[in-house]
Amino acid sequence: MSGWMEQWLLGVACASMVMVVSGALVKGGGGQRVCKLVGSLLLLLVTLGPMVGMEEEDWQELLQWDTQAMEEAEEALMEQNQLLYESIIEEETGAYILDKAESLGVTCQVEVVVAWDDEIPQPWSACLTGTWTQAQRDALADMMQADLGIPYERQSFEVITG
Repeated sequence: MSGWMEQWLLGVACASMVMVVSGALVKGGGGQRVCKLVGSLLLLLVTLGPMVGMEEEDWQELLQWDTQAMEEAEEALMEQNQLLYESIIEEETGAYILDKAESLGVTCQVEVVVAWDDEIPQPWSACLTGTWTQAQRDALADMMQADLGIPYERQSFEVITG
């Protein structure tokens, strides 16, 4: 951060502290109102004062800093949205598979992995852990391929023993 920004932030912080301390020291309605008015004017002066004396390079630096901050915030938001979108697809796909498994009489756990295809998250693979007959397993595998587009080679079935 440049020197003038640091001085500006320091000035605003000091003016705010002076305003708070003086407001706490002055008792009574009239005195507090005057103190608040003077403090507010001081804070306004400290806040806007440096902007009056800013040169073109300072404005350009401030604009560049603001633009960079906005771009970083936008990138972070997009990344967060993608993660949220992935988790929704994983949860909904897992719930769909569980619902189909229950309709077949299968009790299992499901883990779905999502991959991005043309900026759209798609179910990529699924791992089912539980117990089932061969017919139930085949029906689940066929459903995941036909309904969800998860090919057989990206499906795994782990049998719980014990």
